[in-house]
Parts: sequence; structure tokens; C-alpha cells
Amino acid sequence: MIPLPSGKRAGISNIRARYHALRLKRQVTPDTPHLELYDLVDIVTEPARHRQLPYHHHPNFHFSGHTLADLSRLGHWSEDDRRTFLEWLHQETQIRVIEQARNRIVSDDFPARECNYAYPERLYSRLRRQLESITLQRASAEQWRNTLRNLMQSGVRQEEISWSGALPYLTHQEQLGKVSISKQELVEQIDFSAIRLELTQELVSDKKCNLRFEEVPRFNALKELPAEQTLIGADEASVICYLDSLHAYRVGFIVPENRNADIHESPDWFVLDAVGNPVANPSSGAYRFADKSLAFEAATQHALRHAGLPVEFTPCSRYEHKTLCGGDDYREWLLTLPDYPISHFTAHYHARNLLLHFRTKQRCDVNGRRLLFIEEIQSDWHQSGAMHGYLNRWPGRIPPAPFRKEWLGMAVKMLLLHAADLDVDAIAWTAGVVQEAHYGKRMETIRRLYDQEIPRAMTRLCRSWQINLGLTRIRTREHRLQINRERDQWFITDLQGDPFKTPPLNSQREAIRVMAHHCKELVLEVPALFLDPTIKAQILDHGFPLFGE
Repeated sequence: MIPLPSGKRAGISNIRARYHALRLKRQVTPDTPHLELYDLVDIVTEPARHRQLPYHHHPNFHFSGHTLADLSRLGHWSEDDRRTFLEWLHQETQIRVIEQARNRIVSDDFPARECNYAYPERLYSRLRRQLESITLQRASAEQWRNTLRNLMQSGVRQEEISWSGALPYLTHQEQLGKVSISKQELVEQIDFSAIRLELTQELVSDKKCNLRFEEVPRFNALKELPAEQTLIGADEASVICYLDSLHAYRVGFIVPENRNADIHESPDWFVLDAVGNPVANPSSGAYRFADKSLAFEAATQHALRHAGLPVEFTPCSRYEHKTLCGGDDYREWLLTLPDYPISHFTAHYHARNLLLHFRTKQRCDVNGRRLLFIEEIQSDWHQSGAMHGYLNRWPGRIPPAPFRKEWLGMAVKMLLLHAADLDVDAIAWTAGVVQEAHYGKRMETIRRLYDQEIPRAMTRLCRSWQINLGLTRIRTREHRLQINRERDQWFITDLQGDPFKTPPLNSQREAIRVMAHHCKELVLEVPALFLDPTIKAQILDHGFPLFGE
């Protein structure tokens, strides 16, 4: 950080570059100019002393809410502050920090964008609500501390009080010599911005051909078209065999004129746009393509640039091969802490500060009832902390984080809100023994999570309603094979890891299809929480508390 003429201290951080790129839907490449990285780099400042977060050693900064692209618009900065800060940005060290923002993004695994869900906004602060409802209007700092302790008897969690910033604020007011603090002043200091939750799904652009090419009777369409002289020689013939009827793009191949037009013998393909002009390969500039797929891809890219063809995005499906066979609408949900000043990364996803993730499908049971089906719930962060301990220092291998004992309840709150929004009939999940099969060994923690902790969390969150926690049955296939990936190839093995009789496969989708073909259909009994229309309406109307049930 650098001291500014006004006395404040400010600096920069690139740790949220990925978050900003997805938020802004920015495409960042190795050639992105330096100044275009400014909206990916945060301006950070020193935190107020009474805003300390409830862990012992933390970064001495907080996110200002602005990036470098906002610098000219910061009305609360003086011209001297802004000039000093700009000069500092041009030093080699800061230039390197800004450039490193690119490295956090440029990756084959980086999603094209994110789909954001508003369910975390349906979580309310029970502490704020109860403070607003009490009759006490003004008191000393010590009296307010006693009041906060008393609120814990009526359902307010200690963790919520710790993260609210209320206790450091009261201490700070005492140090300033303030004798009396109003209720309104205390309520206004409650601030959970550092642990703001964001629920997203990563989206990837559909790299397949987005034009709808259909095979048509073969014909020569180059005669009297502008492409004739460009594409074919005097001793060659051209044949159109694919047509996109909506945008009028055509794909065909070229053969010697004295040979019968045979698609399998043709080494050269071409593309025509809507008015008959040839489409060039964007990388080489040539009008001929070595195979059909390259021609289709060039047609799509040309249509995206010139014909207004919309880019298609689909939810990321990294781990769909680890789900039960059947079902549809597979989703991977990420619940993150984007404003948390500590940075933590886990193995499953590249998202920063991933508090937990869960994976779902939609299914129907044997009675035709619609189910939101939980394939997995996991918090790599807190499950690792429970196994190896948290390090109360920064940076630490497993730093402390909020919702340490409530991460599962938080996942269930998101699932209940989504189930109510979808208007499904129930939420269902697998028993622990089915989850164990993915690992090929007995795991007590997995069994306890799916057989005891998930049902307990469901029951606690819905205990004020007449719920029906029971069993239902779904159609799936036996779990005797599994799918593994090595680089760009997919392999089917048995549960001991021995190769199955299929050759390496080229896509996850193909591997799922082949595995299902070799597994017998069965009916599986699964636990379920049934939701009637009244319960779903109350969930949507009232939401859930941020902490507790």
C-alpha cells in the first residue's frame, strides 16, 4: 500500500480478477492490452479499526468496492490523492501485479461466464431483526453487550454476532469515550459484506457448430456465383451437400472434375455465406478446409461475426460422469465468498473462496413426481479444516471461514429455495452406501453425511411446517462401472479400476452413454423430503436466516 496526501492508505489486489472477468463477461487473452486489465484489479484500503473480522490474523486491507477502471470517478478522492496513486501504479512492481491479473484468467478451464442466482438475497439477519424489535432505545456499550448475549437465548447464533461487527464497534465507541449508544446507531453498524454469499453456475460456450446444417441432395452451386473463380480450378468440380436453411450458409467439397463426386475421397471442403461468397479459414486465410468439422466451425465463426448468430452457453458439467444414470438438467452449483479478504482455493473448481458446492439433476420417481435430486453436497474448505485443523494466520493452508458448523445447513437452504422456485414435488438424495460406491471403499464420514446429517438439516429447517421426510423410488442403472478421464480421453473401468472392454472414448457424453448401455436398469429406493404447495409458498415468502434455523 501507499500513503496518500490525505492520510489514507490504498493499494491494489489482483486476487479477484477471475471474479471481475466473469461478472463483466470479459474475454481476456494473452494479447489483452495492459490498460484493459484495470477493471479486473481491485483498489484496496486499510479497514476501519472497529471492523475487525473474527479471526486473529487477517490481511490489513479490505476491498473498496472499486477497481482501477473507477479511479477517475472516485469523488471522495482528492486530485492530489489520485495523482499520487497514478504515479505509484506506473512503477514496475504495480505493473507486474496488474499484469498478473491476466494469468489468473487465461486458461483452457476458464468458463465463458457465470449464471448468478438471487437465492442468497433471501437470507436475512436474525440479529438485525431482533435488535430492531426490542424496546431498549439507548444504552451503554456494556449494556448492549449484555443485550446481545441475551439474544442468543432466542435463537441468535454466536457466530452471527461475531461476524456482524457489533462487538468491535461497541469497543471502539468505549475507547472514544462515548457513554451512550442508540439502537439505531448499533443496527446501522451491522455489516455482513465481508461474508457476502454468491451462488453461481459456471457456463461454457458451445464450441460445436451452432448453425443447423442438414444434408441436402448434392448439387453444384458455384456456377455463376462469386466463389467460382476463387475456389475451384479449371479441372475441378464442387458439390454442395449441407445447408443451414435459416441463415443460408452452405458447406460442400471439391473433387477433380473427371472423378465421380465421392465425399469420402475429397480432401478439400469449402463454405459459402448467405450471398454465395466463400468463407476463409480465420487462422490461415485459405478458402479450403481439410475436413468437414473445420468447415462447419468456420461457418459458425463467420455467422457469429456477420449474421448475428447468438453464442450458446451451457452449464459446466465437469463431474456429470460421477452421477447416477438417468435424469436431466444436470447442474454444478458454487457458493462463494467473493468479498472475503482471505483467499482460499480448492481442488474441485478454480473459483476463489468456494465455501461449498453441490451438484443436482431433475428426475421423476416411479409415481411421476418431480424431484430435485442431490447428486453431491461438499465443502472442501470446511471438510478439510475439520480433518486437518484451521490455521489462524494469513496466509494459511486452511484459513478460517464463516459457517464452519453451518455449511451443510446453508447448502440445504439454497436447495430448498431452488426446489420451491422450480415447484418440484420433493428433494431427494442417495443413501450413504450409494455415495460410498463412487470411492470403492467404506467411508463413515460419507455415510454419516448422507444418512444422518442431511436428513437432520432438512428436518431442522422445516420443523415449523408439516413436512413428510420419507422414501421414494427412482429408475436408474446398476453402479458396477465407473468413468475416468486421462487428458482428453475417457475410459470405462470396473469399480476396482480395471479396464472394461470398451476402447478409449473421446467425450464425457459418449462415455456416459456407453456405460449406461452396459449396466442393467434397476429401481433404487432413495430418501426424500416432500414439499406441498403451502410449504413452497412459505419458503419463497419468508426465506431463511443467514445463521441458524
